[in-house]
Amino acid sequence: MKKLLVLLAVLFCLSFALFAAGAKEEKVTTITFWHSNSGILGEALDELVEKFNTTVGKEKNIEVVSIYQGKASDVLTKVKAVSQSDNVSEYPSLVQLDATGVVDMASNKDLLYAEDLFKANGDDLSFLLEQAKESMMYKNKMIALPFNASTILYYYNKTLFDECGISQIKTLDDLINVASKLTKKDESGKVVRYAISAVPTTYEMCAFIGSQNGGSYLTDMENGHQGFATKTVFKEEGTLKSFLEKWEELYKTGGLKNSTSGVTTEFISGQTASMLASTSNLTTVLSGIDGRFELGVSFLPMVNENATGGVNLGGGALFTFNSDEATQRGVYEFMRFLTSAENQLYWHIETGYLPVNKDTYTLEEYIEHCNKNPLFKVASDQLLASNPKVVGLWIPNGYEVYYAFQSNIKDMLEKGISIDETVDKMTNEIDRGLDAFNRQNIN
Repeated sequence: MKKLLVLLAVLFCLSFALFAAGAKEEKVTTITFWHSNSGILGEALDELVEKFNTTVGKEKNIEVVSIYQGKASDVLTKVKAVSQSDNVSEYPSLVQLDATGVVDMASNKDLLYAEDLFKANGDDLSFLLEQAKESMMYKNKMIALPFNASTILYYYNKTLFDECGISQIKTLDDLINVASKLTKKDESGKVVRYAISAVPTTYEMCAFIGSQNGGSYLTDMENGHQGFATKTVFKEEGTLKSFLEKWEELYKTGGLKNSTSGVTTEFISGQTASMLASTSNLTTVLSGIDGRFELGVSFLPMVNENATGGVNLGGGALFTFNSDEATQRGVYEFMRFLTSAENQLYWHIETGYLPVNKDTYTLEEYIEHCNKNPLFKVASDQLLASNPKVVGLWIPNGYEVYYAFQSNIKDMLEKGISIDETVDKMTNEIDRGLDAFNRQNIN
């Protein structure tokens, strides 16, 4: 009898020990994260992922596995392939996409809106900048979480500007008036330095048109943020013509070079005195100049004095999909981690992308960083001064629209096509594409 009692006691202790050990080893939730960050961006993201996995992730049994999937367009192609296969288990837990992917994602039946995910976790998104929140609003709900945020800036060779006695450029008229001073020719009359090199695409036009009249749109449906756009509005509102009139005038000074590629290289090498580029290029440009001249940056030149709307927020955002409760909780924790005030400061310093968390701008470390690096403060100041309703263009066939702007503006200048004809041509090209998309996709 004693032997039996001893055996039962041993079995009980063993069972209890195994139960206790099992209770301690909770299942780890794995979050797969597809992204397009390489180089400096990839290194900064890897650091954030590692920090999450060793802190919040370790505490809450969440592990993030980040997977580089190529350029943003490559990432979108792979997500669309999963969507078309209807094999939802193949989706990543989280994916980083730029604005060209929003139309596809908006019609994805498996998408989980970021706003819904955050609300399910008791988070009202009040930590986000209003400009950041509006940049990802679709039908009055935030479709994705802004992360790698940027705007467009005017970069200029400050050393050269100082030598020419030129102060800051505030409007396109200012640039037109000094273009001849900044342009340099050799003995044969060949231009060896232009005032500026650029052919505007969708990226630039969202700001040049969007800023007019305190805030304007390129299409109806608020640039596609209230549903699929059905037509352009820049002709009837006169905003495209207003811009083209100034751009043509700039070209006639001889100081505008129609470069469709290599713009940053031309600027760094001194072949151009200024350029338009993303705020996220700031770190790269400073590194490329390597002290050969002093860099200056300022707000995007206004089309006219009424163009007070500022710039739209571009870059990319984080999208997620319907999944099990544990995965959704893990995705939320990682998204919230990436957009915390402190981690947005780190991301900003390492990459040049602008913080989307409004509390970052009040951190002592951020203020100190801006005092030491005033060029970065210009980028932030421009965003904070912009109307949140000035937003990017969400439109199908985004790359076709990109080249429609670029090719038609270039042809207008180089082939002598009239402004009115150029406006009509761009309107017809883009409207045809919108009409074809809507007939196929809207009942």
